[in-house]
Amino acid sequence: MQAQPHHTSWRNIALAIFAALNAAFQIGKAIIALPLLQGAPLYLSLRETGLVISSLAIVGALLAMPLGLLVSRFDARKVLCAGVAVLALTNFAGGFTTGLGLLLASRVVEGIAVVVLLICASSVVGRQAAPRERDLAMALSSTAVPSGIALMMLGATVAASLGYPVSWQLLWQLNGWLAVTSGVVLWLCLPAMPAMPAMPAMPAMPAMPALASTAPGSGAWNAIRSLAQAQGAQLIALCFATYAMIYFAFSGFLPLLLRDLLGLSARQAGYVSAAIVAVNVLGNISAGALMRRGVAPRWVVGAGFTIGAVCISLLFWVPLPMQASVAVAMLMTGCMGFIPGALTAGAPKAAPSAALVPPTIGFMLQGSYVGQLLGPLAAGVLAQAGGWTTVAWMLLALAACGVWLARKL
Repeated sequence: MQAQPHHTSWRNIALAIFAALNAAFQIGKAIIALPLLQGAPLYLSLRETGLVISSLAIVGALLAMPLGLLVSRFDARKVLCAGVAVLALTNFAGGFTTGLGLLLASRVVEGIAVVVLLICASSVVGRQAAPRERDLAMALSSTAVPSGIALMMLGATVAASLGYPVSWQLLWQLNGWLAVTSGVVLWLCLPAMPAMPAMPAMPAMPAMPALASTAPGSGAWNAIRSLAQAQGAQLIALCFATYAMIYFAFSGFLPLLLRDLLGLSARQAGYVSAAIVAVNVLGNISAGALMRRGVAPRWVVGAGFTIGAVCISLLFWVPLPMQASVAVAMLMTGCMGFIPGALTAGAPKAAPSAALVPPTIGFMLQGSYVGQLLGPLAAGVLAQAGGWTTVAWMLLALAACGVWLARKL
């Protein structure tokens, strides 16, 4: 196994997070494109636009851990560059399509690249951080997804406010050129990062079968079995799934919530939504800082779910002025940002061996994508059946479940 670095390479960490940011843009652009896809030339229905958005989450829910196993076998620099290259190709192909079939096909391939980039970037961050800085570095890597979504939402809203015509084709083409630029930067600036060698078998320690299963020559099924038997990895994946259900059910319908509950206009809702999502980044960073000071992950994750439950109750059942409601929503997303920050930092520690860190991250992301898929779907069904109050009960139950899971971390 490779020795742990004595010094943190913040430059390489920043480049890896930059690659992950490109992946997150693909999530944000689909949220912004939701109403745009219903116009010319596609004229998609709500069900079809839902497919465009959820196709990425479906890919992640099915393939995140297997892709993590694949990523672990290659040079990380080449994987990151290949990932952004695929993003460029799928964005250019999707942006010129005039049919739903090709757009969905490009989103599926794009989803594979997004998952690979997020897994590989987190793995690079863990490898480039010294042990004392690893919790903070991994928490910083978790900021990529909320940052990417918020930047896409804010950029599109600002452009529309300034009078620039924003179309879904423009969003796809812009992301294609961003991916091309990112690939050049990564290729020129990142050093080679060979795959982590598998940990050798340890016959003198028969009580650690997960480590022995990663011996040279053991197959992918043994690695999967090792992860399936690792309680820490299971809990992290379950916590991430619970968090993702709450976060994406809330943020996915945030513009509608702001309109229906607070009476904001579409433009006001765009700005406020971007701000509420962006605050989540501060929670990610704060989680790393708290863990660096010795706060146990279970307390950080538990605090995020607990504060989230309180804020959900205030938002949906207590009549508050508009400014106070926005502040509570920001407090909710900000403090719930503790959860992915702490879980991402804990993923390398939960891996059965250093060689299984990428698939462990993939396992965690698989839980996240399951939550991304189920959360908005359940919220949409409940909102249509019983209104936003019914959605609030679902969010509150999930937050309580998260508190219970956090105690077991």
